[in-house]
Amino acid sequence: MQIAGILARVTTGNITLPAFQRGYVWKRRQVRELFDSLYRRFPVGSLLTWITSLERGGTTELLLDGHQRVTSLYGVIKGEAPDFFDGDDKSFSNLYFHAGEERFEFFQSTKMKEDPLWFDVTRVMKGGVSGLAGLLAEKLGAPGEKLDPIDFITINNRLLHLLGVTGIDLHIEQITDEGHSDDTVLDIFNRLNSAGTKLSSGDLALARIAAKCPDVRGEMRSCLKIWRIHYGFSFTNDWLLRCVNAVASGEAGFQHLHDAPREEVRASLERTFHHVGHCLEHIYHWLRLDHDRVLFGRYALPVMVRHLELCRPGPGGEWEWDSLLYWFLQAGMRGRFSASTETAIKQDLASVDGTMEGIERLIGDIGTKWGRRQVEPADFDSWSIGARLYPILYWLSRVGGARDFCSGVDLPASIPDGDVPLEVHPIFPKAVLYAAGYSRQQVNALGNLCFLAPGCNNWIGGACPAEPSPYVKDTSDPIRRRIGRYGYFPLVREQHPRVLESQWIPMDEKLWKADNFLAFLEARRTLLARAANRHLSNLYPRHAKSVS
Repeated sequence: MQIAGILARVTTGNITLPAFQRGYVWKRRQVRELFDSLYRRFPVGSLLTWITSLERGGTTELLLDGHQRVTSLYGVIKGEAPDFFDGDDKSFSNLYFHAGEERFEFFQSTKMKEDPLWFDVTRVMKGGVSGLAGLLAEKLGAPGEKLDPIDFITINNRLLHLLGVTGIDLHIEQITDEGHSDDTVLDIFNRLNSAGTKLSSGDLALARIAAKCPDVRGEMRSCLKIWRIHYGFSFTNDWLLRCVNAVASGEAGFQHLHDAPREEVRASLERTFHHVGHCLEHIYHWLRLDHDRVLFGRYALPVMVRHLELCRPGPGGEWEWDSLLYWFLQAGMRGRFSASTETAIKQDLASVDGTMEGIERLIGDIGTKWGRRQVEPADFDSWSIGARLYPILYWLSRVGGARDFCSGVDLPASIPDGDVPLEVHPIFPKAVLYAAGYSRQQVNALGNLCFLAPGCNNWIGGACPAEPSPYVKDTSDPIRRRIGRYGYFPLVREQHPRVLESQWIPMDEKLWKADNFLAFLEARRTLLARAANRHLSNLYPRHAKSVS
């Protein structure tokens, strides 16, 4: 199809961008090189489109491969961005062509103002053949006035050659719903886009829905923005679509949404927004998981919102919510959705039916599919803030009565709404442990981490628990001089009795030395496991029976 025809179809919306495509990212150099290649009639590659059916009849053509090229062509030739544009339009604004040297550059006033052979490409394209005579007269006067008549004809021919770009044929490879399965479309796109982000089945479903309901993508963005602002949680379109799908059909696959009329999609999104908000309120305020890094097991939420959809107007009471939250924590700890996400969601959606019995079935699977319900010290063997039990350590610190080392205040009381979250603190300073020869995994073990109110972490700095540290630099402060010489545990115990115990610090003072760090980790892991089991039992009393 000729470039002019492609751009006309973009203008009418017959060719559009699927919802999963990234925004416009090309730089000026790439736009310049594209037009230089087209002017020289070099090949610039083909386009790939996906023809999908619309609910009201007819089809739309979604641009799978060629987004950057088509947007650049549209922006320069039409002088404006296409409707689906998302990016910086300066990348294709003010492209100029030097008709004498036959090269393209972006506008530079000092370089171009004295040279009449620089032509604005957009103005040339929009004026077309009929406007060329007037443009030449404006820039060059009559033949022979500023240029020799032969040179004037050469410039005219080169501009006509530039206008001929719109008549170049670009091959369009088309795939259709009827001829290819969704899996085939995914495979084709991901092979073409091997260096970029992989396309998921959720992305493909969103593309279909956005073609059917153009405003649904904006509505989904609004939902995601609200949850990010209110709770600090960042979700993807794919995740939200799984929640919508669970509400609409109770299925993990997206076929139902493919075929659902637009009114049903929009109504399902509205109910999903309500259900997800209800779940996040409980996770945020009851479990006190209050920022993105500690929100694990987020693919448990499609299962939870399905339960809420089926038990409308809502759960029967706190016992039901506590049980749901207990399952949510277990799903996160056990990495329930970390492998085959869609398979796991499918299995769990089959268990829920809007009743307490459905939740009990989910919980019952913990011991059979996941091995056990109780938390054991070995669960805290992991290391780094990316570990599955990291959110559990944070949860314990928020609900388990942990107190701040510096103020002695309960940690939940240390974080007013809208304030910064707790700060993670290495109990033994990392530099001291590395100097003592401990490995990275040991130094960053969960057992060496605790949470403190903002500012306390910096005040303690590189002080050791109960021995001198060369890393406490501020010796003008007598208290800091003291913790630099003797460690900060004795001061904390003196000023705030039982604060160390509240943070599950083993009280055997021999373990407070770097030489006994591994024994400290072992003892603290045991204390953390006991605390986790105790608080899980508060949510779900039958958990206590599973703890040996």
